[in-house]
Amino acid sequence: MYVCICHALNDKKVKAALDQGATTPASVFRHHNCQVQCGKCVPTMRSMASEHRAAMAQQAAIAATPATAPCCGTAMPEPANLEAIPAYAVAAE
Repeated sequence: MYVCICHALNDKKVKAALDQGATTPASVFRHHNCQVQCGKCVPTMRSMASEHRAAMAQQAAIAATPATAPCCGTAMPEPANLEAIPAYAVAAE
């Protein structure tokens, strides 16, 4: 689907720019060496950029999710702290 008719930018070209680091309509245009003309595409590009950011955040959250135990699908416990815990002494003064 064409997003910007003025510069013949379709959704694939916009997504490619977003994948390569563009975050705003202006940065999408810079990526393709052009500038906004009529502006009718800007709301669509903003929406696409927002969806892209949400998808990237979701992927990051999934990557940060702890591994699950293969037998039962529950989260594996964190490893125990192996450092010695000092005993607390009470001053008898």
